[in-house]
Amino acid sequence: MKDKIFDSVKLTIIKKLTKNSSEKLLKQQEAGYSLTELTFVVLIIGILAAIAAPGWLGFINNQRLRTSNDRIYQAMFRARRNAVRDKIAWQASFQETTNGIGQPVIRYALHKAAIAPNDIPTSTWKYLEAGIEIDDNEKNDKGKYETTLRIVKPDTNTVTKNRTDPIYRALFNYKGCPVYNSTDQCTQTSLQAQGRIAIKPQNQDRPKKCVIISTLLGAMRTGKDHDKALDYKYYCN
Repeated sequence: MKDKIFDSVKLTIIKKLTKNSSEKLLKQQEAGYSLTELTFVVLIIGILAAIAAPGWLGFINNQRLRTSNDRIYQAMFRARRNAVRDKIAWQASFQETTNGIGQPVIRYALHKAAIAPNDIPTSTWKYLEAGIEIDDNEKNDKGKYETTLRIVKPDTNTVTKNRTDPIYRALFNYKGCPVYNSTDQCTQTSLQAQGRIAIKPQNQDRPKKCVIISTLLGAMRTGKDHDKALDYKYYCN
């Protein structure tokens, strides 16, 4: 009889202790984190974000540059291909402007050289990545602009030296050679007709990427900036 009473009391005590432990654990779980713990977590997140932000921004800029440079290359390549296909002069035109939400961007269009940029339908113009600009604001320390494509008047498509809101063009004759005038033959071209266009993140000097018409027959290649200027002229090669 005593053993039964003892066992009953023991069982009651165990149940009571178990219940108390469960209730205590539940209250701790419901209580959540303390203000000190939350402050510490937020501080750690802030430190990690500050460390990672420059690297992330650099990655985003490089991705935008790479994508935009590839589009420039494709635009110039297609203009040359269309000229050979249609047996008439074609060009790729590039201009800094703003997009529909007011962001500064570079727009480009492929069109026959007989059509002036002002006469191109709005739907024909395409946009590069936002946050990218043409590297043409000032000469490098070798006295050269990194962008050397011809600047043309928007209403006549004739060459001009006016650098105010410029439109740059890569012009190819019916054989795909870079030329000064749309009627020029390949034998009339010059080194200046080859040209290059360089881009960079807005309000930054580096990094740069560029597309270069590298031969008088119209071959093209892409390039990036270097610490030393090639042939004492351009840093983007």
